[in-house]
Amino acid sequence: MSLNVSGEEASNERRAPAANPSLLEAAIERGGLHPFFHAKVSMTTRHIVGAEALARIANAQTFAAPGPYVELAERNNRIDALTLAMARVVVKAVAGFGEALPCAINISPVSLNKPEFPGEIAKVITDGGLKCSQFTLELTEARPADYGPRAKETMVALRDLGFGLAVDDFGAGTSNIDRLRSFPFTEVKIDPSFTRLAMDEAFAKAAMVSCVKLAKDLGLKVTAEGVETQEMWDFMAWLGVDEAQGFLLSKPLPAADFCEFLKRG
Repeated sequence: MSLNVSGEEASNERRAPAANPSLLEAAIERGGLHPFFHAKVSMTTRHIVGAEALARIANAQTFAAPGPYVELAERNNRIDALTLAMARVVVKAVAGFGEALPCAINISPVSLNKPEFPGEIAKVITDGGLKCSQFTLELTEARPADYGPRAKETMVALRDLGFGLAVDDFGAGTSNIDRLRSFPFTEVKIDPSFTRLAMDEAFAKAAMVSCVKLAKDLGLKVTAEGVETQEMWDFMAWLGVDEAQGFLLSKPLPAADFCEFLKRG
């Protein structure tokens, strides 16, 4: 699940209106959260090998942009409740896909300060009849965030439960390479803006090559987000990236549509 937006939607997110506290509570307490699934595709086989679930918050007309609601939930100490509520609907949807498809769920760095969080999210997964090892938890790097004094302990507990851990939005401007060494991550997700810049700028391309090599040397899986053209795909394949997401492959889809997409893919 991504409680923020996919890279292709980032510009819209920056123009999003302020969050409504009543809508936030409705999303948490009364089922106002809807997951859309964005395919993760193997660079080797071009087959679907997983998905990222993107949160959509229902309002009277359509879906509200989730980013402002994440920030509101963090300020109001409701981020764990929001994450767990979304995890419940994601688990229900993933269980209906009919196969043990790996799925990504975004979590807030704020949750790393809560020693009870690993047990809470693990219970949501297992209560839904699935295994924690089927899920990767993504931590966004798009906004500056202090992981806090309990972060490593919490992340180790999540890894011990079987969860994968991914650095999301890597290269978005606030990425801290030292975190790859200091924390037990299993995956790096390259931000779409970094992907696009590397296609046009020599410095960004060199930086991308170095980052992918570092991640691979550390034994981490590398996923490229925002793959929109065949040229981008070919470049990521040349780099040795493991998986890709982007509009070249699929847009985010509601659960029922994604299930049909799986059957075709």
